[in-house]
Amino acid sequence: MIGRSIARVDGPDKLTGDALYAGDISLPGMLHLKVLRSDRPHAKIVQIRTDEAERHSGVVAVLTHKDIPGTNRIGYLKRDQPVLCDEKVRFIGDPVALVAAETEEAAEEAVSPIRIEYEDLPGIFSPEEALLPDAVKIHEAGNLLHEQTLLKGDPDQGLKEA
Repeated sequence: MIGRSIARVDGPDKLTGDALYAGDISLPGMLHLKVLRSDRPHAKIVQIRTDEAERHSGVVAVLTHKDIPGTNRIGYLKRDQPVLCDEKVRFIGDPVALVAAETEEAAEEAVSPIRIEYEDLPGIFSPEEALLPDAVKIHEAGNLLHEQTLLKGDPDQGLKEA
């Protein structure tokens, strides 16, 4: 394999438009899901009102953090990221609610009437700002997820030999 170009197995289908993607699949009885995402960079969630969306034609379910069984947290190093935001949102685009409906159009239309009452909190807009000692804490434990120093070998010697 070294020194040769390797043809992509999926290349011809993608090139000709014949590739099949998840969004192209439609099965009988399949539901369509749309996510309502935060439009705030940092805010406390005061209230989520889904009653109008629940009554929308074709809607099967409207889900919020209250519908997540078990722990509503995921994360690689720390399980501190909510699947659906419960207490607050931490960035524009944070997922707050889901609509499952019989058609994509019904799901899309039902997201709009969901009402989120927010209490805006100060935001952070750069990594440098987040690391300042007096920075607003986006996460309760602070804004630094993980810090690790890795030293292996002699970097000065390595640069000389490079």
